[in-house]
Amino acid sequence: MKTTLTAAAVIAAFAIIVGIFDSAAPAVAISHETNSVDTATPGMSMEMGGDIMTMLRQFDATHKWGMISSIQNDEQGQPAWIVSGHWMMEMASQNDTATSDATGGISNIAGFDAMLHMVMLNGSAMHDHEISNFAQVGDATFNADTNSTTITGTATITMREGPVPNVQTTIEIAQDKVIAITPDPAALENHFGDTPIYGIVVSPEMIEEQMMRYGSMAGMMQGPTDGGMMQGPTDGGMMNSSGGM
Repeated sequence: MKTTLTAAAVIAAFAIIVGIFDSAAPAVAISHETNSVDTATPGMSMEMGGDIMTMLRQFDATHKWGMISSIQNDEQGQPAWIVSGHWMMEMASQNDTATSDATGGISNIAGFDAMLHMVMLNGSAMHDHEISNFAQVGDATFNADTNSTTITGTATITMREGPVPNVQTTIEIAQDKVIAITPDPAALENHFGDTPIYGIVVSPEMIEEQMMRYGSMAGMMQGPTDGGMMQGPTDGGMMNSSGGM
């Protein structure tokens, strides 16, 4: 079953990829629901930020998600391509509770999707790939020594000539921090080289930290007065001196 790209996942993806989630970002992110956001209202951004965090934590209970950030080799085994993007995994549920074992490893997943942006190191040949329609085969395996979970299955991966269905694909999540996606090289004419496609797992706490960090920076840039950014001590505006500008 293909994972549904919910509003929470889209918000998370943009927050991570852009790398900036200041106090105004939550208001913009949920404006599709309200159609009207007054970012000038004191405390509005903080309140909306709290709503976003609540939504993300609820979402995180049944999903894993994050960024793709990987270097892929060419036919000679030399680094040649940058792959970036985002991914999302929906865990299978039983009685509305995501299934996982006592160690935190994933038992089964209901879907996995990824959007990949691929470009050569010199900036040329940029193009996209999408991974969808993931179907798990067998149970996930958990390695207690490395604290990693491995899931195998098949997926549809888009290529220049069109979608390639039923590509044997392995997904490994290590320490709940790193993801490694390995599609069958032969099915894709070795398009992604001889290494997995790597990324990171993002948590709501990481998003919250960014919100707090950039929210504080935005407040510092505004300055202590109501007149705008870094006003001087006089009423005349920015850094006026006697008889100045």
